[in-house]
Amino acid sequence: MKSSPSRRYIAFICLVLSILVFESKAGPQSQQPLSIDVNLVNVISTVQDASGQYVTGLNVGDFRIYEDGVEQKIAVFEKQDVDSAVGVLMDTSLSMVDILPIMKTGLTDFAQHTNSLSELFVMTFGSRVRVLHDFGEPLTKLESNLKLISAQGTSFLYDALVEGLRKVGARQADRKALLIFTDGIDTAKGAGFRDVLLSAQKAGALLYFIPIGSRILVDENTIDSLARETGGRAIYLRKADPIRPAMETIRQELARQYYLGYYTSRRPGFHSIRVEVPGRELKIRAKSGYLIN
Repeated sequence: MKSSPSRRYIAFICLVLSILVFESKAGPQSQQPLSIDVNLVNVISTVQDASGQYVTGLNVGDFRIYEDGVEQKIAVFEKQDVDSAVGVLMDTSLSMVDILPIMKTGLTDFAQHTNSLSELFVMTFGSRVRVLHDFGEPLTKLESNLKLISAQGTSFLYDALVEGLRKVGARQADRKALLIFTDGIDTAKGAGFRDVLLSAQKAGALLYFIPIGSRILVDENTIDSLARETGGRAIYLRKADPIRPAMETIRQELARQYYLGYYTSRRPGFHSIRVEVPGRELKIRAKSGYLIN
């Protein structure tokens, strides 16, 4: 079910009206040209109980959200599926040669059975980063294109993340996410960890990593840090593990998240975010903050 943009519109109109009322009460001597410089901050939250089960029956009054330690008024709240823009990044470096077939199967199954996807794109990264499937293209074209890719070259993981975040960040969907298939670390000399983190903060996108293979070869610290900072997660798989259960876990999570939004003044810099459900022992995953240049 799509989100209700009318709720965000109504909340914004109420904000404008409150400013107009304030201006009118201030008197003619203090009147200035009306300038509204506010920012709607979107926060996607995943809530689980102590046993790891998703908690889906919460309402807006159950949540508290803080920016830079100051509680914010929640203006928009959705607990049903919201519009989603999702990008999938596929590592096609040479080390993925025996993993590529199951990766293709998992991606095809995910794309066919995820009804909440409003938009989907797929990028591959080996010796270079390229778009395999773009927004708006039919899934039949994706299936055909997947048959053409092969494993080769090194892994431009960071470059792919920066480009994928730029692409998904430009969409208007309420929820933005990247799913990243990889078997290790960035082996190319391009973008770095800080570039990826800054791009993630600007895009406001969840990062879901699916590292496949020996965990000795995986840069777990980097992957876990990026997943945690964005409110996503990492699901580690061995080469012999089936990929569909991992994709199903992500699909279910995307369908059970809460969408929270609040208005705040636009101030350059990084602003921390904390989401709480007071009085209950729940685990909440959400992005750690956002960045405004």
